[in-house]
Amino acid sequence: MNNIKIDVRMKLLSPLSHFGDERLGTMQIMRTNKLLVDGEFMDIPVYSGNGFRGQFRRIAMRDYLERLGIAEEGISEKLYYTLFTGGALVGGARYVEVGERRRIRKLCPPLALLGTAIGDQILQGKMKAPIFLPICKETVDYTGIESDISFYDMLEEVFYTRKDDLKSVEYNIKEEVAKKKNDDPVQMKYEMQCLSAGTELIGTILIENVNKIEEAMVNATLKKLKEVPFIGGKSAAGHGQVDIQYDELESEETYYNYLEENKEEMRQWIREVEEALK
Repeated sequence: MNNIKIDVRMKLLSPLSHFGDERLGTMQIMRTNKLLVDGEFMDIPVYSGNGFRGQFRRIAMRDYLERLGIAEEGISEKLYYTLFTGGALVGGARYVEVGERRRIRKLCPPLALLGTAIGDQILQGKMKAPIFLPICKETVDYTGIESDISFYDMLEEVFYTRKDDLKSVEYNIKEEVAKKKNDDPVQMKYEMQCLSAGTELIGTILIENVNKIEEAMVNATLKKLKEVPFIGGKSAAGHGQVDIQYDELESEETYYNYLEENKEEMRQWIREVEEALK
């Protein structure tokens, strides 16, 4: 086993909306981190490691359950939280009856990498997700990539309005609703600060003590992300489409063959965990 680093590079094909907690009036502001640039701390727009890790987990766990034939059968709410969101500590849960940590890592490679809370114990994951930085002149010291473009030039303000469809389309609607058609239309304008299409983001995934099965699982998950290549918010409106490039990894078939060979044992383990979490 060894430690591996995976450089992931994402080029935005449409504006990225990924917000922090700040607002300027009705404007939602791009998420930023402070970086030291030329002796001064600056707020640099980023795509957070938490955002990437959460999306990676959802893709990996769904793929895992689908390969085992469990996704169609369904799982309990508590098991869903354990697998898809990192779980929650529950005092007195019968975790010991489920099995020890080595068995969990063997039977569920996504949890080996991403970790979770099961019952009253925390299983720490092996994967360290990166904070993705834009490739720009302010981040040269952090990315090692030269650029003449400032992140200020990458930011844009996107405006949207929500139209009152009741004013523009006739439907067979109830009388009390129809009376409102004579009122002023209900419309809303909202604004977002985004990173523009063409911006390139870079980050490095670090995985400790990885084996070939886990490395192949990372490859399988990143390939799934490339099939529906959207990150951040408002993807339903076309935001956050990316072209993803990353280092060569162990073939995903190594992972899928492992799941097939251990399918019945994994299915039994999943249902044991589900029962223990009741």
